[in-house]
Amino acid sequence: GVGLALGIIVTRLLVDTRAACQAGDAALGRGEKAQAIRHYLDAGRLYVPGSPYTASALERLDRLGVSAVTQGDYATARAAFEAERAAILGTRSFYTPHGERLPDLERKLARLLAASEADTTAATFEERARWHASRLAERPQPKTPVVLLALLGLLTWVGSAVVFFRHGLDAQLGLRRIPAVLAAS
Repeated sequence: GVGLALGIIVTRLLVDTRAACQAGDAALGRGEKAQAIRHYLDAGRLYVPGSPYTASALERLDRLGVSAVTQGDYATARAAFEAERAAILGTRSFYTPHGERLPDLERKLARLLAASEADTTAATFEERARWHASRLAERPQPKTPVVLLALLGLLTWVGSAVVFFRHGLDAQLGLRRIPAVLAAS
């Protein structure tokens, strides 16, 4: 049963990721770059290990950003690079899928952010780019005590459900008051 449920979920994610990529391609074909970025971001976030569609969406976002830079459309380039970064960081867990893309992506994004600042600052372009790169490289990690507390809460909840169904109900699904109340508390 668990395998079947997992198969259904994975299949649904793959179908949705492919549809999001196709919608992004269609939007790009109509010249709607912002809409295409949104669809590719959705496809990038619907990560399934081994999915070709997620990697394709990230590659399309990168190509769109590079193309926008060469055309001088820095707002679109920034949106594309930020969407690619958000998709990668949005799928991380105990590892970061496509994490090898982050250093180059963050370098490009840092240079775009530095270029968008007014030149009236005392810092040079390279100093601003380094500052942005250092901020982009900062990734908050989960706090271990909070994670452990959440897991303890989940285990308590699941344990209470098991106790309720094993001892709080009789064979005819009638309620046994004392075990049911103990399972609920």
